[in-house]
Amino acid sequence: MSLATKIGVALFLVLAAALGMTTVLNYLRFDQTLRTLVTQRINVVSNETSQDLLAGIDLGLRLENMENLGAILDRRLGMSREVTHIAVQNCQGTIITQTASDTATKTAQGAGTTAAPPDAQDKTSWTRFTDQGVIAVTPLRDSLGQCAGMLVITADSGEYFRKLDGAFTEMWKSAAIGMLAIIPVLGLLVVLMRRRHRVFSELHEDIERALAGQAGTSTAHDKDVLTESEMDLIALYREIRDQLPNDDPQTDRDTSVEKST
Repeated sequence: MSLATKIGVALFLVLAAALGMTTVLNYLRFDQTLRTLVTQRINVVSNETSQDLLAGIDLGLRLENMENLGAILDRRLGMSREVTHIAVQNCQGTIITQTASDTATKTAQGAGTTAAPPDAQDKTSWTRFTDQGVIAVTPLRDSLGQCAGMLVITADSGEYFRKLDGAFTEMWKSAAIGMLAIIPVLGLLVVLMRRRHRVFSELHEDIERALAGQAGTSTAHDKDVLTESEMDLIALYREIRDQLPNDDPQTDRDTSVEKST
């Protein structure tokens, strides 16, 4: 493999690595932005619902004794189309009441969110993205800071994963197109570098001939391969080269024969 080809392959690998890293970073940034958007929408519903529930808790009511608890959840369910299920649990994770966008979703989501983690009452709000949905848990505390219950909101994660998969496909497709567009440019660079390398290889061979006392070669070089200053340097070398004595052994033998004669 010639030097020009090695340089071309190295450039291709560097550009491929840079383009791959850029694509991965853009994908991660898109994922983070999409997660933040979905989380903010759920947080709006969670904050509004929590305020309604905490208003009753501050009055000394327990979640089990709130008569309008179901109406509150039904009203908040329509705030965002992503939200499919809202449930209120006690501190042990048992569902007090729940509402969903339809009966089938209510049954499925109720089975998936019947209990919060054992130490959930000791934590702040958190959001988890799963294949079954986006689950957001908010602890409810009374005025004394004691656990009064848990608010669990589930949103549909299908649209989130569809957008993520679509972005993944489009980004890597664009990266592949970019790499295909780079190949002709790299091919042109390899051709130019090979022509440039050929000129200096011939110059190196001519230097070796000069050191051996042999006659030089007169190779024409294209100006579109070398810069003007490089052409001047080569011309200067040729001028100095032509002034060197010719120590060719064949010429020396001919000279010796003439002298003996």
